Amino acid sequence: MASLPYRAPAIKISVVACTYNGEAYIAEQLSTILAQSRIPDEIVISDDASGDGTWGLLESFAANARTRGIDVSLVRRHERLGYVRNFSEALTLANGDVIFLCDQDDAWHPDKVDTMLAAFEGEPETMFVHSDARLVDAHGSDLGNGLFEALEVTESERSSVAGGKSFSVYLRRNLATGAASAFRRELLDVALPLPTAWVHDAWLATLAAATGQIVILDDPLIDYRQHAANQIGMSPRRTGQRLADMFRSSGRLIHDDVVRLDILMERLRQARVSTEHIRLAGSMRDHLQVRLSLGDRPRWCRLPTIAREWSTGRYTRFGTGIRSALRDLLRVG
Repeated sequence: MASLPYRAPAIKISVVACTYNGEAYIAEQLSTILAQSRIPDEIVISDDASGDGTWGLLESFAANARTRGIDVSLVRRHERLGYVRNFSEALTLANGDVIFLCDQDDAWHPDKVDTMLAAFEGEPETMFVHSDARLVDAHGSDLGNGLFEALEVTESERSSVAGGKSFSVYLRRNLATGAASAFRRELLDVALPLPTAWVHDAWLATLAAATGQIVILDDPLIDYRQHAANQIGMSPRRTGQRLADMFRSSGRLIHDDVVRLDILMERLRQARVSTEHIRLAGSMRDHLQVRLSLGDRPRWCRLPTIAREWSTGRYTRFGTGIRSALRDLLRVG
């Protein structure tokens, strides 16, 4: 008797959402999850001590989702953890093979789960997938530009990621937005607990780049809402704004980046990732320490150090090239 062909088990999908005073948009966001062409197997929602009507909306949604055969876990916190800690705790409850992150005020396009899942299937090295997003206003009207356009994602960055050199890209800057991201559950073995010094999506994407491959999808798969309570500055920056930035104090920002790199390097050592990645992170830390040392010097005294650092190529490798160098020359503190 001929044996039956082997059929791989279906990938189990989890969605993890965190809420806080999200009654204005959470019902719409959750409805777009149920409208997916491939609905998730599990939804975990952790509410961070909301003081509005969010919890009642979550209970109504959970009852509806369970009638669709979805396993829903609701967690109600009575003392605020903060955004990152709430996500960190919620992620420990997810059991899916692939985990989708969800904000409380966006809208998923109907093919989001199917499209992102296809990027994982048959590609075991793919650890993290993220897509473009359509930027919309508080009423859901198109703002006329996409997330990647606002972030000014370059062809060089895309090529590096497609060529398997993701770590250098995401170490330099984060291109991924959590609401437009999904990742394999194995990433949590390295990523948890999420450090509060990092934004959760930047942390997950950087560790994914260190431990596997990242796939960038050019299709916008969510409407990413911009409103007064969630202003992230995604409008394209004008020349005048860039020029003003050159003179602003950035010492505190650089110091915070050094702290984040220390946390990252320690986690990379614990995970026993490639020593090349750890060396690259260390080189970036050294570069930032040099930049940090410039703040208290008169501008004319900074030139020799900036010139030496420029000759190493690290302003381009870890910053924005000539713009970073000029900022170090012109900034106050």
